[in-house]
Amino acid sequence: MRYMFCMLMASVISIVSTTAQADESSRSLDFIIFEKSKAGFEYDPIVFGGFAKLIRAMDGAQVALLSHTAKSLSGDVINLQQDILQEGTKGEFEDVGVNCQLTFTYDGPVDDVEYHIAGDCQIHGNFNGESIKLKAHVPTTDLADSAKTGDIWIEVYEDKKSGVAFYASVSKH
Repeated sequence: MRYMFCMLMASVISIVSTTAQADESSRSLDFIIFEKSKAGFEYDPIVFGGFAKLIRAMDGAQVALLSHTAKSLSGDVINLQQDILQEGTKGEFEDVGVNCQLTFTYDGPVDDVEYHIAGDCQIHGNFNGESIKLKAHVPTTDLADSAKTGDIWIEVYEDKKSGVAFYASVSKH
């Protein structure tokens, strides 16, 4: 009986410490899609600062989708859909429709966790006067931990033809 009690207590301690570790390293994944609105505008590959600074830096683009996924854990699959699609007179799509499946992972010791994002997106829309069906692949990309480095937005994808770009950030809030 005493042996069973000790084993049970060891299991509870292990579960509690694993949960505490997961809570300590859980972060929010911020993901935003931009569409160029001004000819000649160039995206920066890295933008330092919070959301307001990112928006100011994108004065030649407009937001197509914004997502803040709170308390994301390693292995989370994040599905983002924005279906504002209408059929045009010739059967083409108008407006913008977005469908993304992103994977958020992290690894490493608790005091030095490395965060990553990867996935695929399909975007249907009218970009630069042309109807486009864009299939975008986000390769595995390392993201900075804002709790250690301050807010850093990383460009994880850009399509020059359509003027679409994706940015991601990891935040503690």
